[in-house]
Amino acid sequence: MTHTLHPRRLVFKTAVATALGLAIGGLSGCASLLNDDTQELTVRVMCSGKAVPAYCRAENTKGNWSFNTPGTVVVTGDNRGLHITCKTQFSQPLTVTAPALPSWEMAGNVLAGGLIGGAVDLYNNKGLRYPENIDISHSLCK
Repeated sequence: MTHTLHPRRLVFKTAVATALGLAIGGLSGCASLLNDDTQELTVRVMCSGKAVPAYCRAENTKGNWSFNTPGTVVVTGDNRGLHITCKTQFSQPLTVTAPALPSWEMAGNVLAGGLIGGAVDLYNNKGLRYPENIDISHSLCK
């Protein structure tokens, strides 16, 4: 038995295949499309359970930022940890590292079978995000 392809049916099948390919391609690398290059973080230095004023500097391979706490800082995302050094009026500087963790967008991308999209997210430094709220406990403050 021979199948005859009609031009209209062929055009329809081609259009459906193209739309499906674009949809799948558009969803891979989801975090790269949805996440900004920058991220706003709220940082507090805690002393005996209370937030205290401090001068801080955050640094990763994309740059460094100075700010006062309690407060917010906008940093550029990176796949490596964010080093934060803070100094209060009554203490020595303390450095902590905030880890870069998988974003919800990247996790959903990988779960949906988008391993290539996940790799694109990591390559573009958009698959990982820092915690939005960072409390630094300074046990040596007086």
